[in-house]
Amino acid sequence: MSPGSPGTLREALAALAGRPEATVTFGTSARREELSHADFAEQVSAAAGGFARQGVRPGDRVVLRAGSSRQSVLALMGLLHLGAVPVSVKPRVPGAVTGQYFATVTRQQDARHSFRVPGQGLNELDLELRPARESAPAPGRPEDLALVQYTSGSTGAPRPIPLSNRAVLGNIEAIASVAGMRAGHAGLIALPLHHDMGLVGVLTSLVRGLDLVIEEPGTFLRRPMAALRLIREAERVHSAFPDFMLRYVAARVAEAAGRQAPDPRLFAAWSTVFCGAEPIRRATVRAFLDATAPWGFDPKALVFGYGLAEAVLMATSHRYVDDATSFRPDGPVTTACLGAPVPGLALRVVDEAGHDCPAGRTGAVQLRGSTLFDGYDGATDHRGTWFDTGDLGCLRSGRLYLSGRRDDRVTVNGVNLFATDVEQVVAAEPDVAECVVLPHGASFVVVVVARRGRWIDTAGIAARVTADFATAPEAVLDVSHSAVVRTAGGKPARRYMAERLERTADDRVVLRTDRSTGQDDHRSPPVAQVPSLRS
Repeated sequence: MSPGSPGTLREALAALAGRPEATVTFGTSARREELSHADFAEQVSAAAGGFARQGVRPGDRVVLRAGSSRQSVLALMGLLHLGAVPVSVKPRVPGAVTGQYFATVTRQQDARHSFRVPGQGLNELDLELRPARESAPAPGRPEDLALVQYTSGSTGAPRPIPLSNRAVLGNIEAIASVAGMRAGHAGLIALPLHHDMGLVGVLTSLVRGLDLVIEEPGTFLRRPMAALRLIREAERVHSAFPDFMLRYVAARVAEAAGRQAPDPRLFAAWSTVFCGAEPIRRATVRAFLDATAPWGFDPKALVFGYGLAEAVLMATSHRYVDDATSFRPDGPVTTACLGAPVPGLALRVVDEAGHDCPAGRTGAVQLRGSTLFDGYDGATDHRGTWFDTGDLGCLRSGRLYLSGRRDDRVTVNGVNLFATDVEQVVAAEPDVAECVVLPHGASFVVVVVARRGRWIDTAGIAARVTADFATAPEAVLDVSHSAVVRTAGGKPARRYMAERLERTADDRVVLRTDRSTGQDDHRSPPVAQVPSLRS
């Protein structure tokens, strides 16, 4: 952190009161709520007073489901102001009974209070705005625990990520530096606040004094034009769109262009769109850029990044140049350049013996630095100890190219495949709306969902995968959209789906949907039969 910077997150957020010209807006419709930073800071202090009256003390861990409403954000900020430790949980976890998941979190965190997490025998807090005698934030130190995030659970049980004030503020400073953020700019957050991109996006916007607009994710994906028009006059706009959001926005903008002449000012102020959290696909980026160009979007506003909750959020960044520079062909797939480490972090790629891999060779991605968490045990200083991320990738000219999760690698007859690579190839097929690759026995299964009104040639998909990767899938399953399970952050829940496949191993009939009638039938796939994925 810079000399003279606040030592704790709550001290940094308390500076909101000194920025009466900035605003926080909830929602983008005519019914939106808008508050000045000063008024919002006053309500945050009052929320802290209300929680104190309900028995919450500094250091208490409070389990909460963070949402995009004013009440939910006030609760989060009020707990931080009070010096309590918010424990941010997902609203759902693949394969887990919600109550059991919350019970596990409660036990792990030794929590006594909750906000909008009922039924665990906890003190269920209400949002009561009661100004306290002392409105200043609770004192604290940079190394004190600021908050706890839980991972998405895409590769196993969700894990708690304890984050210090030092780590959170350090990553906020790094993000702001990459984006060139400053007071007077605007931030648009349309991601779930229980996801690190949404949560840290809100915290970054507030700490840096931006005009902040928070929209409920589903509303934004259905009607993004309202939000885009609301911030059209901003000096500069910063936001974050994972790959799936780029696809949605491109489709909605293209629809708008069919109804009206494009407004070249709509995206003119946009200077940063962080893209990460899932594989970045060249086809998605190209579709987004083509759709938004008539509306004034500058391609160089795209910032590709590699991030993880253990690093608070962002670990590397690369500002888009062009397709040839920002993507690299790698066999049948293209890989996005994720750039160099952000300030405060160091990155290396090592082989199984722990030695640095030469340029271009795939190995384990490891991080070290001041914006990392203190280990899953809360007691490991990763400023000096390398953290193995569980991801595999390579470095070229000091820039990271990610291959995928170690757990997402499938080995068939000695050939290593990454699930995301196969998914990228299959998803490019014109009839495929969605694809997930699952390990199955000594091979793998390709699960596909057809576009509406289309029919998938599963034999053709199997032949394409075999030709591109020199390995045949055990099966290609054409399933309904509901059969694909994802985490709250949008990642495929591979382990849960694979386990469900294994649990039904005695059922040798694959249900496929007849796209012409919408009825399930019992036709076998054109490759080896495997169990059904359906419940």
